[in-house]
Amino acid sequence: MKSRSIVIGLALAVLISVTGCIPAKSGARCRSTDWGDGGSHVLRCVNGRWRPVMTRQQAIDAVIAIANASKKPAPGQVVVPQSLGAANLPNTADPSVFVEGGLTYVYATSTFRAVPVVVLDDVNATLSSSQMFNRAVDAMPTKPAWASTTEIWAPTVNKVGGRYVMFFAAHRSGAPDPNSDQCVGRAIASSPRGPFEPDPAPMNCGNNGVSGALDPSLYVDPSGNPSLLVAMGGSATNIWSIPLNANADATGPAVALLTRSQPWQDWFLENPAMIYDGSVYLLAYSAGRWDSGSYMTGIARCSSPAGPCTDRAEGPWLASIADRAGPGGLEFFVGPDGAARVAFHTYPANDIAPIGKRATHIQRFFTDPWPRLG
Repeated sequence: MKSRSIVIGLALAVLISVTGCIPAKSGARCRSTDWGDGGSHVLRCVNGRWRPVMTRQQAIDAVIAIANASKKPAPGQVVVPQSLGAANLPNTADPSVFVEGGLTYVYATSTFRAVPVVVLDDVNATLSSSQMFNRAVDAMPTKPAWASTTEIWAPTVNKVGGRYVMFFAAHRSGAPDPNSDQCVGRAIASSPRGPFEPDPAPMNCGNNGVSGALDPSLYVDPSGNPSLLVAMGGSATNIWSIPLNANADATGPAVALLTRSQPWQDWFLENPAMIYDGSVYLLAYSAGRWDSGSYMTGIARCSSPAGPCTDRAEGPWLASIADRAGPGGLEFFVGPDGAARVAFHTYPANDIAPIGKRATHIQRFFTDPWPRLG
């Protein structure tokens, strides 16, 4: 908020210089081509009369937009892989990873547990379906009071203010729009294994409280500042960032990060995730229909967790290749060895079905010189 205040102050200074301190009244006669100050509006002398051009707020917004546009990073490139590799964890969708004490905690959308979490001693381990079933525990066994079903998806966990915080998506009871009944909730635990206790009310149900919010990703920047990335419906602008404090409470309104603007971005943008590569913030996201092989992962570059962001027009970063289809739900994380990694899910190319078919891949991640899997 401080940086925005500085920009607003600059905008006001520019506005004052533009108006030139000439008092003016809309419709009154004038004898120059100068700008005028009409109190609530910026005026311009046109054909001998003062005419309103924009409100003061519009002038401020224009200056802010110009300032933000100058901060946008270049779109850059990505290295499109020749293979997505083999999956490590079967029946695991929308993975989120938290690492602590040499252990890797992998959380996923509801399967045989409401919020399954598997703890790995080896981040590169490959488990069978039976091993996944036997090793998974329910990280949030208590259904949120506001949720209409037991289905939980896209849980994300991180440590904020000395507490383990989970954000998740669920359907809510009594939604004003039954077609957009998703909300993001929060839960707290004293251990990354849980049990996480959900708050009695959802944290966000969309910017207007109606259009739905889903696929949260709890991101803590290199300075320790948390923010929540989330997908929202209601418009073509789907990826948003919510600033959080040390208690993981929202401290301001959601800020728009990404709008569907590329021809390959079908239907919806979701599953946002972020990592800092040393110079810019990389924003990964899923595009398309999640239950199809056309699901894909894009990547944009941002100047901060609150934007502004620049998307790539050339196409997605990850798409269906050979025997793996529909790569999505990607999350960045740093493994126990300090190396950057990604976790994402895919379908077998010949067996795409919504239930139980998605499996998670865990791979090294590099940015030299462009984002790539390794």
